[in-house]
Amino acid sequence: MANGILEQLKNGLLELDRDSTVEAANSIIRGDISVSVKEAVDAVSDALQIVGKRFQDGDWFLAELVYSGEIAKEVMNLLSPLLEAGATESAGTVAVGTVAGDLHDLGKNIFINYAKSAGFNMIDLGIDVPTQKFIDAVREHKPLALGMSCLLTSTDPEIGKVIEELGRQNLRDKVKVIIGGAALTEQFAQAAGADAFAPDAVTGTDIIKQWSVA
Repeated sequence: MANGILEQLKNGLLELDRDSTVEAANSIIRGDISVSVKEAVDAVSDALQIVGKRFQDGDWFLAELVYSGEIAKEVMNLLSPLLEAGATESAGTVAVGTVAGDLHDLGKNIFINYAKSAGFNMIDLGIDVPTQKFIDAVREHKPLALGMSCLLTSTDPEIGKVIEELGRQNLRDKVKVIIGGAALTEQFAQAAGADAFAPDAVTGTDIIKQWSVA
């Protein structure tokens, strides 16, 4: 029966069936079935890995990726109190924001949802984030990674400014920098001095997972 509810949780997400997925999560929360919250989170993570592969293979498009991320976010919000009560160890802290002058947040929010589902503590700095706010977040939260999103070519110089300022304030060697967004490329990331470029939320989550265990 426990496997059944975990299958419902996983398959509901893969079938984009919000009601079935939330129902399974609520059943676990109520204790109807003897399933640990970690097993539930693992089922969500497994489903999202499949979602990511479907997206990368071209079988699913942005709409499916976004909606599956929203379902996962809702389920994780339901499970989070149990995670905290169980003192589940976080995979690490990641601060993320969209650079100054850029008001887009879709890609950033998808990444946050995926990384949260993978067990990361995500600090959302919002949109139009000035350089100093990124710096302050690194000082305050001591994240393992700093993520910057950029969808406009007119604002991509902001990434270099943040990385340069991290160096000036002796913080560059204390945090990994990952960047993503339609305006960016792997070549740009290397030129700007970032540690990694994430073409999508799934790849970005995989990268920070590798950093968290390094």
